[in-house]
Amino acid sequence: MSNNHVVLGRGIPIEERVGQLAEAWLRDDRGGDHLLTGRAFFAVYSWYLWSSRRGVDHDTACAEYVAASYDAIGGGDGWNAMLRERAVCESCWDTYRLENIGVCTGCMRYTCYACDAHGSCAGEIV
Repeated sequence: MSNNHVVLGRGIPIEERVGQLAEAWLRDDRGGDHLLTGRAFFAVYSWYLWSSRRGVDHDTACAEYVAASYDAIGGGDGWNAMLRERAVCESCWDTYRLENIGVCTGCMRYTCYACDAHGSCAGEIV
């Protein structure tokens, strides 16, 4: 199972998923095959920035793993290109640029800020 699938899976909190992936990445000598891409990267990086702004102190392995994934997508240029991509809110079906939509840390659905949280999911929109 790829790391993207681990992130996009459900059942355990995102911080635990990322922690497990960071540990596996370190055990495999920081292999590039473990790094995140696409929606999984968007979800993890958005969560990482959101939680850091809220005062969460991420451990070194997590910080290095997220930074390596960021570098692997092309750094700032890759992140900015990703933010210009379009995604559909999976609640109202309107289309937005990624920079204007959030992702739920629980169910990994793209959700616009007008729809916000979706009742049965304990995740947070980041």
